[in-house]
Formats: sequence, C-alpha cells, structure tokens
Amino acid sequence: MPAGAWKVYSAAMKNITDGALDLDTNTFRMVLVTSLYTPAQNTHSTWADASTFEVVAVGGYSTHGKLLTCTTTRAGAVTTFDCDDQSWTSLTITAKYALIVRDADANGALASTDLLVAYCDLETGGGSVSTTAGTLSITINASGVCTFTVN
Repeated sequence: MPAGAWKVYSAAMKNITDGALDLDTNTFRMVLVTSLYTPAQNTHSTWADASTFEVVAVGGYSTHGKLLTCTTTRAGAVTTFDCDDQSWTSLTITAKYALIVRDADANGALASTDLLVAYCDLETGGGSVSTTAGTLSITINASGVCTFTVN
C-alpha cells in the first residue's frame, strides 16, 4: 500500500543542522505504532516519545521494526532523503503509523534517546490498517521521504 505523506519531525531538522543526525551515514529503522500514538511533529524528538505505542512483537512483527536502506541524492538545488520500501509477511497486527527512527548503535535495539526522523499515517482515511497472517507493504513515495531545496 502507498504510505501517506511522510512528515519530518521539527527536532529532526534541528538535529540535521546541528550534525546530530546524519542522513548519509546513520542507520535507520522503520517501526510500526498503534493508534494510541498521537504524533506531535513539533515536540516529539526521541524514541522515548513513541516507544510505548509500538505494535506488539507477535505474528510476524519484531520489536523495533525493520532495518532500512536509506540514501541521500542531490540534483541541482534539491537534496532528497529516500529509504527502501518495507514489507512484512505472515503478519498479524493493527497499526496506524510508520516511523523512521535513527538506530544510533546500529544494533537493532532502539534506545530511548534514538532520534525520531519522520512518520506517516498508514490509513489516511482514518482508522488503522490490520492484517491477519497477511502481508503489509509500505511503499515510500517515488519522490522520497523528504526533500531539501536551496533557493
């Protein structure tokens, strides 16, 4: 399924400009959270803000989601941050949002201080997505997770 528009957390933008978040070299994970999570784009900054809302690690989902392969490319004045699409098979879950989180230790175990990057609504018409022993695929928009443009 195509994911809704990705929204970058304000703190992520600050972390990029401060050098705390490196879109070229850091390791990132895609994590699924329930509808109990309410994204606060301008105040949430770390995994601690969302961790208690991660979907339960059963039925094909592993704690801390999946490792992402991400790239940054530049064409003229536009730099794009993009990640690979993700798919879970034999999955039994209900989820509302997908989050991109930096895995600072690159060990697959997110720490409370790992930085939130972006999130998307998996069901833009309201509600959540559910699957029972099925496949959940999240397709990143062809234009990437986000772009930065110099004027």
